Parts: sequence; structure tokens; C-alpha cells
Amino acid sequence: MPRPAKIVRVKLRICALLGVLAMLVGAPAAAADPVAVDSSRGGWESAGPNSVGGLLGVSGTTLAMVQPAPPVLWLSDDRGASWTARRALPQDTAVSGFFVDPADPNRMLVLVNRRVDAVQWLGALLATTDRGQSWETRREWFPGGAFQLATDGRTVAVMNLDAMSVSTDGGVTWREDVPRTWPRDGIAAPVGDRRLALVGPDAYFTTVHPEYSLWAVRDVAGKAPRAERVYHPDGDLGQLAADGRQLVVTAGAELRGSADGGRTWATLRRDPGGEPLREPAFVGGRLYASTYQHVDVSTDGGRQWTRRPVPAAGEGVTDIAELPAGGGKPAAPLFSATYRGVFADAGAAGYRQLGVPGETMRHLVAAGYPGRQRLVAAGVQEVFDTALPQGRITPETRVWQWHTGDRLHENASLSVAPWRPEVVWQATKNGFNTDVLRSGDSGRTWQLTGKPLEGQPRAILTHPANPDRLLVSVFTFSGNALWRTEDAGRHWEKVPAEAAFSTLAGDPWHADRVWAGNNDGLWRSDDGGRTWTRVSEDAASTVTVRPWGQIVVGGNGIRLSDDNGRTFRRVHEGGRIGQIVAHPWDPRTWFAASTSGEGVLRSTDFGRTWSALPGALPDPRVLSLAVSGDGRYLFAGTLQSGVYRKTL
Repeated sequence: MPRPAKIVRVKLRICALLGVLAMLVGAPAAAADPVAVDSSRGGWESAGPNSVGGLLGVSGTTLAMVQPAPPVLWLSDDRGASWTARRALPQDTAVSGFFVDPADPNRMLVLVNRRVDAVQWLGALLATTDRGQSWETRREWFPGGAFQLATDGRTVAVMNLDAMSVSTDGGVTWREDVPRTWPRDGIAAPVGDRRLALVGPDAYFTTVHPEYSLWAVRDVAGKAPRAERVYHPDGDLGQLAADGRQLVVTAGAELRGSADGGRTWATLRRDPGGEPLREPAFVGGRLYASTYQHVDVSTDGGRQWTRRPVPAAGEGVTDIAELPAGGGKPAAPLFSATYRGVFADAGAAGYRQLGVPGETMRHLVAAGYPGRQRLVAAGVQEVFDTALPQGRITPETRVWQWHTGDRLHENASLSVAPWRPEVVWQATKNGFNTDVLRSGDSGRTWQLTGKPLEGQPRAILTHPANPDRLLVSVFTFSGNALWRTEDAGRHWEKVPAEAAFSTLAGDPWHADRVWAGNNDGLWRSDDGGRTWTRVSEDAASTVTVRPWGQIVVGGNGIRLSDDNGRTFRRVHEGGRIGQIVAHPWDPRTWFAASTSGEGVLRSTDFGRTWSALPGALPDPRVLSLAVSGDGRYLFAGTLQSGVYRKTL
């Protein structure tokens, strides 16, 4: 069965991604053309997880994918073995259409939208002729937005709330819009892919509430285009696809087809389990339809079907394309799942995951004992883990494990105590509550501990002086709070908190001393989190405590205390700091993540001075850091570029 509320996951994901970006105030965009893999000695290497999908395009040897929100164009010229990111698209928008010219990989079109208020949208058609290094706005639509794109490269049709816009020269000039004569209710629009298609001289599209129907604008590029209703079945009508000979639509659990322009219809496929069919597509001479669990394919126009599982159970398929033969390899169908990546159909061997490395890595920890550690990462709505990457990184090692189930691991925070490194704790959002999960095998498996805690999570701490003491900072409807446990989650106590703490740190020598911070300051507790004293009004986004009295605080720059927090001095001016970690064996060395685009900062004199770590990081917007237990590798979790590894 699909996860609960699966249909709204795309919207939730887009909102969450845009929200993470908005929180990083002042963070610049990454370089316009960062190379995702740098395997030179001493450089940074993309370590994965190759876990993000989107809308696909193929032109010659170029494989392109647009990550929906915030939009990023990813390019591969080696069949998905490595990727390059282009970040010139407007980051405050979401993608609703993508086209790559099959005859010219430099030429692409992207349709984007930005919500202005509750009822108004700003839509835009953007064009590039240099593989996404720069984009030109061909047209904007306001306040009705632009929700559907269909094009053959020359003729372009765009649907907004109240009209269809048509261009016959790739979007350079536009005909007079075809005004809406089809019904719509409120702001109801066919938002989503595969609801508009060009078929010969006509443009077909589906409408939604209050009438689920198939319409066509006849002679769409002619002098007198006219709209007419083609098909009005009982029940819902969803997506559509066409190949020049046949038109198909999804209608609940059925796929229906017409070979005469919509005058007559036949049922081509009914899902055996009654699940809604979605994502119809004609690709490589085959007809596809899918559910969230299965992909159905027909090679004879829908008379006979074969079925196989989707690449990621419960996630369905976002887009389908054909990777042509080349380099001694046969052609292969590609399946994209927004939350799991791009997969190549390997026939009897199943699927081969290609990428892309576009995850936003909010938190990283290295769990387990040196020599058999695992890297655990918290993304926006998922937690990933992998055997700690050592030696050569390959496309296979960039595929990490994710944790499917009935819940999203949304906005998760992670914590590991140094004296019990194989145990990882996770606090994750569950609606308006917090789930606390425990892994006893370094992140391979997770178990829910007890009932959900009231409030939405901000941070979790396993106290380094007492690994059975956990603290979870939450925001509740009645105010900020802190949940405490002294017995590893069996019993919890809720106490009021001075603020919505976004970071927590424990003193390794004092089990009752806890440090906490947020944008409004730094706090200290000497009774295990029951009461707090405000130490500073300077922002504290991360706090790290070393056993010999050193405390390093990151916020807008870096502050250092050499006397157990009695006094602090500023040791680095600069932008926002995401996380600070200490080298496990060298007490002189610290690393700091800059979310403002400075990459990774390093101190080799006990935190007194800081400078950029040598070796340009492909994406310098770093949110999180982890160091392997043997001190050989540094891992950097970035904003929308996954994890990079550097050999120290």
C-alpha cells in the first residue's frame, strides 16, 4: 500500500525544500556550474546519496534532469555515472514543465511558477541555448500562473488558469491567447505533469473540479483556434499521453485509449488491485502506466501488458525517458522518482540507480567504532545511511540506504554519544508531534521508542557524560519546551524552555551541564535542562564542547571560550555557521560548516584562528560535517548537493 497522504507529498516536499532555503538568510547561490565530482588527490569527491529525481530530458549523449524545487538542472554525459549541476534557475520557484531539444542538447525550455499570495501565481517560460548556464525569460503569466507545458520544439502551448497561450517559434513570439471556455472552480487548475499534449494540429488537455473532462483546442496554431469538450466520462479523469496515432487518458484504476481523436474510447488496462493508474507515457515505442507500486508496459498499443515493481516501492514514477544506445551499451528506459533518484532499467537484473546527488543534508554523524563506521545523514524528509565511504568512490557507493515505512523522517535531528557510538538517536517530525527513534546498529535499522512527544522537534542531544540522558527541544502550541529522559527513552519529563533551542550540547565531564542556542542567543543549564541562564544574546546556531574546557560557538561567525564558558571572544567574522566538529585525535583541529558560501573552515590552533580549508568545494553552501573515527576523512553535507568527502 502507498504511504498515507501520498498524493500530497510533492507539495510537502516543495514547501519543505523552499523552507530550508528561506531559513538560510543571506546564503548565496552556489557557483553557476559546480562540478559534482572532483576525484583529484586532496580534492572533494561527491559521496552521494544519489537519491533525487525529477523531470527528465535526453538529447544525443546528454542526459538532463530538473530537480523541481528549488530548481536545479543536472547534466550527465556519461550515462549517469557523474553529474554537473547548473543553478541559474530562479530559486524561489517550482518547475511545472521541462523540455530538451532532441536535436540540440544546448537548447532547453523550463516552465516555472511562484505563488504570490493565496490566489495569485507568477508563471514564466525560461529558455537556454547554452545547456543551462544562462536563461532568458520568454514570457510571464500573472496572476494566473503557468501550470502545463507541451511542445515539439517549435510549437509551444502553455496553460494558465484562464487561457491557453501558443507560440509557433519556440516561445519567441506569441499568438493571441485562447480564452477559457472550459469550466474551473475557484483556483482549481490541472497542476502537475501530463495533463496537456499536442496531437497534430490540436492541443488536448484535462480539466479538474467541478468537471473532470478531456478538452481540445482545435487548430491551436491556426488563425481561429476553438475549444471543445471531447470526452466527459463518469468519475475522475487524470493524465493523458499521445504518440501521434493513439491518445490515452487515466480514469481512476483504468487506462483508456482512443485512435480517432477522442470520438470513441476503449479500456486498455484496469489495475488488478484497483489502484489509480498514473503517469501514462509513450517512450521508445512502448506504452507505460504505473501505480505507486508497479509499472505496466505494453509494446502493442495496450492490447497486452507486462508488470514489474517500481524502482522504489511506494514511491511510484515521476517521469520516464529513453537512454539511447552508446558506448557499447544498449538503450535503456529511465525511471525517475522524485524522492529516490533516477533508475535505469537493467532487465532481469532489476534497476540500476543513477542519481542525482541533489539531497539537502541537514545533519551528519559518523556512527560506530573506527574500522566499521557508518555515515548517517538527515535530509529534508528522509534519513540515509551507508558504510562510511573509504577508498575509491564509485557510482555504486553513492547509492545509500533509505528507510521506507509509514512515516516521513521529516526535519530529523541526529545524536550519538561518544561512549556508545553504535547507538544513534533521531528526533523527527510527526505532524504536530515528535517521534524519537533509536538505532542500535549505527543507523541500519530504526525502532520507535514509545509514544510521540508533544511538539515539533528542533534538536536532540544524547548527553556525552550520560548516554541514557536525552533532551529534545520542541515547539508546542503552548510555547517552547524540553523533553528529558534519564532512562534512554522509557520515561519522559516535559519542562518549559527559555526559547526554541535549535542546537544542544553537553559537557563531557558534567552530566548536568547543557548548552543550548538559537538565533536569539546562548544559554547554559547546570541542572540537566530544568532551568536555564542566558549567557549571550549573540546568535548560536551550533555549540561544540571539548573535554578540556574549550567551547566553540557558531552563529554569525565563530566565538571561542577557553574557560568552560565563563568568557567568550570572537575568533572569526563572517557569515552563518551551520555545524562545528572537532578532529577525533588532534585536539588542535576543528572544522566549521559555512552556510553562507565559504565552504568548510578549519582551525589548527585550538580554535583561535580560522581559514578556508584548501581545495575548492564544488558546492560551498555547507550545512553539516562529520569526521571519520580514524581522522582520515572529512564529510560535508551541502544544501541540495548531497555529501562530499575530502581526505585529510
